[in-house]
Amino acid sequence: MTFAPGVAHRFWNAGEDELVGSGYIRPPDNIEYFLTEIYASMRRSGGERPGFFDAAHLSQRYRSEFEMVAVPAPVRWLVFPVLAAAGRLLGLHRRFADAPAPVRRPRPGNGV
Repeated sequence: MTFAPGVAHRFWNAGEDELVGSGYIRPPDNIEYFLTEIYASMRRSGGERPGFFDAAHLSQRYRSEFEMVAVPAPVRWLVFPVLAAAGRLLGLHRRFADAPAPVRRPRPGNGV
């Protein structure tokens, strides 16, 4: 499969067996870090979703690269910024201290 830049997509396993896939992302930027931390958060929370503060922090930090479209837009735009700020105040994101810097790109439609 090929996904054009900006086209929403997601990965999931519809079966019971382990899903093994291969591919590449160009440019790779921070996708490996982002996905590794999302899945680590899911393991820590013991659920099918990352922890709220982790999801908020990662989605805010890397918003120029990725968007969690499975999360309703009002949550991404209103709730996540508040949760990310609260997480910073509470020191909940110290584990992300060595996180790579986000790649800043012009957003489509902003005249750049």
